Amino acid sequence: MSSQDQLPNLTLSVQDHLQVQIDKFAEENPLSGEAIREASSAIPGGTTRAILLHTPFPPVFVGGKECFLKSVDGREYLDFVSEYCAGMFGHSHPRINEAIEGVLRAGHTLGGPTPKEGELAKAITKRFPSMDAIRFCNSGTEANTLALATALAYSQRKKILVFENGYHGGTLSFSRHNPLLLPHQFVYGRYNDRERTRVDIDVGAILIEPLQGAGGMVPSQNEFLKYLREEATRVGAVLIFDEVVSSRLYYGGMQEYYGVTPDMTTIGKHFGGGFSFGAFGGKKEIMSLYAPGAPRGLYHSGTWNNNVFTMTAGVVATDLLSRENIEKTNSLGDALRNGMQELVNSNEAARSLINFKGFGSVIGISFNGPSSVQLRDLFFFYLLNNGVYVGHRGFFALNLTHKQEHVDGVLDLFRAFLKRYMAE
Repeated sequence: MSSQDQLPNLTLSVQDHLQVQIDKFAEENPLSGEAIREASSAIPGGTTRAILLHTPFPPVFVGGKECFLKSVDGREYLDFVSEYCAGMFGHSHPRINEAIEGVLRAGHTLGGPTPKEGELAKAITKRFPSMDAIRFCNSGTEANTLALATALAYSQRKKILVFENGYHGGTLSFSRHNPLLLPHQFVYGRYNDRERTRVDIDVGAILIEPLQGAGGMVPSQNEFLKYLREEATRVGAVLIFDEVVSSRLYYGGMQEYYGVTPDMTTIGKHFGGGFSFGAFGGKKEIMSLYAPGAPRGLYHSGTWNNNVFTMTAGVVATDLLSRENIEKTNSLGDALRNGMQELVNSNEAARSLINFKGFGSVIGISFNGPSSVQLRDLFFFYLLNNGVYVGHRGFFALNLTHKQEHVDGVLDLFRAFLKRYMAE
């Protein structure tokens, strides 16, 4: 079936409509294009974050407040990217700003422990059923790297079970051939598929996201996580939940929601309050490997692991991530997801082409058919040219500053998109 058949009442092809939107974006954002071209002389692609790149260039931002961004071209965007789930507090949250201003007045780059380090550790460990103790680092990638090394040292094995389309950082991405992949002995299971997931007796660690983020915002099935818990116990493997994204969805992470407790947990993103952050923690018997003088002891350090900016912002961020605030944001996310699904259900042309997944404040949108990539890009640029910033790969992430009026605005735009490009 051709793209013309997929969109029956259009005089132009999907690619033609997409090109119109791309040309409009390029024409209205010349300074963003110039900034990327200038940066490309020193940075391949113009940015060190490959996920941000798309044709012809990404918008370049110079500021933000609450759930709005301002670009170098002077355009304002309603932000539904939320810094790839890390920006749970919107932009420039006043409580976080106040805390950071205090750091600037008191002094930073201190080269020693500070009281905020222990305060943040206690605030986080009391949330997660699996965390008796915690250690800080600087990103989710680093947290997963260290958690795997810890798990293998504890189990004294080398094999790691991971899952197709899993993403645990640039060096732990399992969605495609990845030359940057860490040189561990990985074996692959299929997400949410017991029949295609075998846990052998020599597996030392199992690493899984309770919700696959980069893989499409796909929630795990409760029975699948229970199966992994039982199998990890049976073979003596360390079960690790990567809750870098999913910890924004429930107060104690999705492990609390599902009632399945792993042996270790990794977090990152939002718990740093907008600063670089990662952490890994777990059961006392595992984390005791880091105790000074411990047999088979592990040595873990890093200049910025306890930097006072992250520790201070993190204390405020963890307090802001209350059950009430998380539930409120999840409700808005559910309203947006369900609202878009209802619009698709009422449009015969769109019904077989657009799917939604997710949980609470995160929404994955995917497109089907031979023109799926062009439809995804058409959707992205249509929203972008109408002042709404969403994930190019197909996702929305709400934050604490979004309101019902913002959800309603996106639903109005989505209704217009369907009417314009998928008229029955």
